[in-house]
Amino acid sequence: MRFSHPTNRRSCLADGGRKRPGKAFLLLSGLLALFLCLGGLPSGAQAQGIPGLFSGKGSTKTDTGTGAPAAETTTDGNAQPEAAGSVVAPADGAGEGANLLQTVDEFTEDAVEARDVLKSIVQKIPEIQDVMVETLRAQGGERGLNWMSSTLVDILIAVVLGLVASSLVNRWGRRQFASWYQPDATTRADKIIYLYARAILMFVGVGLFFAVAAGVFLLVGTGIDASNKTALVVVGTMAVFLALRVVWLNVLAPDAESHRLLALSNQEATRLYRTLLVGSAISLAAVAFCLWMERLGLSPDIHKLALIAASALSMVILSGIAIVYRRVIARLIRGKKGAEAPIWRRVLASGWHFVAVAYFFLAWGISAVRILLDLPDAIGLVGAPLEVLLMAAVAYGLLILLIDRVLLPRLDTAAAQEKIAEDIKRAEAGEGGEEDVASTLAQARAEAAEREARRSPFRDLFDRGATILVVFTSLDMLASKWGLPLAGSGSLIGSFVEVLLVMFLGYMAYEAVKIVIDREIAKEAPAEKDEEAEVGGTGESRISTLLPIFRNFLLITIVVIATMVILSQLGVNIAPLFAGAGVVGLAVGFGAQTLIRDIFSGAFYLIDDAFRKGEYIDIGSAKGVVEKISIRSMQLRHHRGALTTVPFGEIQKVENFSRDWAVMKLAFRVTYDTDVEKMRKIIKNFGKELLEDEYFGPMFLAPLKSQGIMSMEDSAMIARVKFTTKPGKQFELRKVVYAGLRDLFEKNGIRFAHRQVTVRVAGSDGDEEVVTPGAREAAAAGAAAAGMLGEGIGDETGGSAEDQL
Repeated sequence: MRFSHPTNRRSCLADGGRKRPGKAFLLLSGLLALFLCLGGLPSGAQAQGIPGLFSGKGSTKTDTGTGAPAAETTTDGNAQPEAAGSVVAPADGAGEGANLLQTVDEFTEDAVEARDVLKSIVQKIPEIQDVMVETLRAQGGERGLNWMSSTLVDILIAVVLGLVASSLVNRWGRRQFASWYQPDATTRADKIIYLYARAILMFVGVGLFFAVAAGVFLLVGTGIDASNKTALVVVGTMAVFLALRVVWLNVLAPDAESHRLLALSNQEATRLYRTLLVGSAISLAAVAFCLWMERLGLSPDIHKLALIAASALSMVILSGIAIVYRRVIARLIRGKKGAEAPIWRRVLASGWHFVAVAYFFLAWGISAVRILLDLPDAIGLVGAPLEVLLMAAVAYGLLILLIDRVLLPRLDTAAAQEKIAEDIKRAEAGEGGEEDVASTLAQARAEAAEREARRSPFRDLFDRGATILVVFTSLDMLASKWGLPLAGSGSLIGSFVEVLLVMFLGYMAYEAVKIVIDREIAKEAPAEKDEEAEVGGTGESRISTLLPIFRNFLLITIVVIATMVILSQLGVNIAPLFAGAGVVGLAVGFGAQTLIRDIFSGAFYLIDDAFRKGEYIDIGSAKGVVEKISIRSMQLRHHRGALTTVPFGEIQKVENFSRDWAVMKLAFRVTYDTDVEKMRKIIKNFGKELLEDEYFGPMFLAPLKSQGIMSMEDSAMIARVKFTTKPGKQFELRKVVYAGLRDLFEKNGIRFAHRQVTVRVAGSDGDEEVVTPGAREAAAAGAAAAGMLGEGIGDETGGSAEDQL
């Protein structure tokens, strides 16, 4: 297997693979990528720090691109020395607010001055060609302009040999690192390592190109100073272009679809890659021309026009790319959810190109003004967002690698699945079972996925944290290039950044605590709710009852501490707040004794484990399932639906129907001719059958037993059975026991006794006799029966769940 990607072998140098690089590799990759982003542009590519967005207030005017002190240009085109001590420091107490208020006035003044300077330079445009020719002829001395042709030939030889050396390194890298390529890479860490490894090896080739090309030119060059400067600019620009090619190739990965991190098709990635390469080449050529003119000492006015033109060219190229690829970038902004993405994503996706074009135009205008006014470092504003975006991508990739390789290594990788499969095989071999490869692999994949799923909330949290860090760091870098660094001491903006940092840390701590405790609560919660339990069902564990209260306490503590730190960062003296809180707490302690009683009573009830969430309790004044527990009260849901809120301080006793076990006693009536011993054996055998049942057996803690004849009435004997079950299961088993005894008694000739009343009516001679009921006798019998039914036969016949409670 070759090292390069199979779809485009010539464009790949190295592929990340099965060897896992260590921390040194990750650090080296980050340093090289940052070196590219920071060192890829010429020295004059960063914006000047402000105060004074356009003017030179607060900084010494220097020659653009060189950093040397420059003379101030007047409206007539003549230069005059700048007065000593021209650096204006802001007065004490002025602050940034005063500088921002002065921006409009400064813009007006500096725009007028820049316009006058531009007019004076435009008047010299007809002389540009003659000035350039004279300057180039002067650089060659006696050879005149002939030095340019020989220099170009030498540069061509040096560049070709440098490219050959780079190509040889690329081929060597393909052979040495062929085993790193993973065509089936699925995890983002493997993809990032592949891209970083390839980028590092390609950067080595770029470095070798520069070294070889520069060395060859030193050997074959003419030795003229102008030739050396020209060669340095050309070779350096070529090296920067090759470095940018490395960046675009690994960011867009047009040749490696399986390792592409952006949601782009092959056609979109290829087109965008080629467009960016062409745009980079044109922009670098323009910047190289400006740098070459500066090195050869051409006219400063011509240099200014060239810088403005180069910035305008970059502005047009970037604006064109933003407009042409607006739909592609919009789809990336919306993400995987597409039309269902959050509103801010959809709004940003629909209008991001307008913002980008407006930014490019504004940045070019400010750069042009600063160039005309000889302010330092004025040509980096147009491309600053792109540079920051690339650095943010590098930083985010490193953070993802840190998360997936160090903090939370993935548990569903192929290596992890193989290890789990080996453990399963050893366990099966110890039990003497037959080996089933397919079943073992399926079980290993399922177990690995389950382990990774338990980590997914934390991985999502770390990903959000990495995104927040990268976004705010990128905004600070972009603001720094504009001269308004967000992170700074002694400024309102700097304090605001510190506040955001505290909020970020507080948010991460808040979410981490919430994830950990919520997961433990879910783990302790019963797998399924017992719908058959009328009352007294098994409640949650003690830890699941206490964890919500502990979670709320921790979350409130985090919020309070973060708020105090934020107030401190904003300059608020928080000592009086602590003192005031103490006084308020003391006042609450004296004035709200009932509240304190409720809180302490609830704490001791929970410590004593008197009740748990989900248990059915009776406190005398109310009863029901414990549905919610707060710091001062709890809510009871009655089995009929009523919800009662009870302060802990009002609880005198707690009767818990869901703890440990429950006894159910069932009474029934049989006739006097019943064989009691036969009935006892039937009940005993039925109890054994229930214990052996797969579904009902685990519900019993003690088997069904006969308690014999408990009482005898006029027309029946009252028999009773009892059994012990898990809390809440007694009601489901009551139905089964009643139904089973009815069927068994009917099969074995045991009859249930019906309620009946025998009425004896006194005769005319005063003796009682049983008579055939006529109208009078029937009325007397009905009255007697009604009286007997009204009295009932006692509580031994069971009752509803509410009666038993």
